[in-house]
Amino acid sequence: MDRQELEKILCGQAPDLSGKEIWIWGAGNTAQLYYEGFRRLRQEGFDFKGYIDKKVSQERSVFNGKPVIAPEGLTEQKDACVLICTIREAVIKDIKAQCEALQLECYLLDEVILKLHGRKVLDCYDLLSDQRSKEIYAELAKWRVTGCESKAALEESGPYFCLERFATEDPKEVFVDCGAYIGDSIEEYLKKKKGTFQKIIAFEPDRQNYSRLKEQVEKECGKWGLQESQFECYPYGIGERSSTGVFERYEGNDGYGSKVIEASSEEGGNLRIVALDEFLNEPYSFLKADIEGYEYQMLLGAQNGIRKHKPLLAVCIYHNAVDFYSIPLLIKEILPEYQIAVRQHLDDLSETVVYAWT
Repeated sequence: MDRQELEKILCGQAPDLSGKEIWIWGAGNTAQLYYEGFRRLRQEGFDFKGYIDKKVSQERSVFNGKPVIAPEGLTEQKDACVLICTIREAVIKDIKAQCEALQLECYLLDEVILKLHGRKVLDCYDLLSDQRSKEIYAELAKWRVTGCESKAALEESGPYFCLERFATEDPKEVFVDCGAYIGDSIEEYLKKKKGTFQKIIAFEPDRQNYSRLKEQVEKECGKWGLQESQFECYPYGIGERSSTGVFERYEGNDGYGSKVIEASSEEGGNLRIVALDEFLNEPYSFLKADIEGYEYQMLLGAQNGIRKHKPLLAVCIYHNAVDFYSIPLLIKEILPEYQIAVRQHLDDLSETVVYAWT
């Protein structure tokens, strides 16, 4: 798909939400990934009344500070409009059918967000450094807007190290892993680099994952003959500024993609959140981030170090449609000399990574 077709998709008629009472259909993990994106959209004047969930109960009557109601609760409201918060094509069709049965106006959340920011999406397309990136980005944008799976071959080899520049061995490299999970990306990093690096600094806020991360580091030290002093691991979240936060583990998915909500120090919290500019005192040369929708905040809190050290960047942009365009633009704003690429690493809309290098 070329730019002209992408522009036609993005800049066509957008859903008219004026005067509507907007509700988000979905109050689960996917909606949680939009938490930070919604906060930034509110600054632009976009907001919504609450969430729709068929499993609403007394325990699930509030989600992220907004009410949760059953779909039937909207049938009496003439100005209600539902935005569907999912990227699964089959689920989208099912929810649309339910809305039609209830005579509820509905649209895809990603369609609304990307059409409202169509020019920014096109700006992202234009700044990409290679044709493959443009093809991937355009197809993913179309997929999100239409809710129809792309038939193009988008998926490439594993994330973070697929581009040659990111797989090159460097004995002086300092790798910062934000969202280290259980050490899987560190394991892959060491394979690609053949155990050649100076230091790895890893952050993982989930305490159970953190324990497994430490075990993995110990295992890798034995495998590669490394010193534990080459690794620094911290059970912290990453944000724009140092603070405290509330952490909740998503059970049933092995802690993959858990919930972090920032809180003021007065309110307290069970998680320390750090800004990289305030926490890291040494140069670093490779920064990777997969932190469940907080990547934008991480970049804001690391912009001084990024300008100074010009590290390789491998940052996830798939968690929500706001990140899909705002993160590449922010990276280019922080350091205009960066070259930017996008690669897709799964056959769905997850594992989209933006790469930047000088």
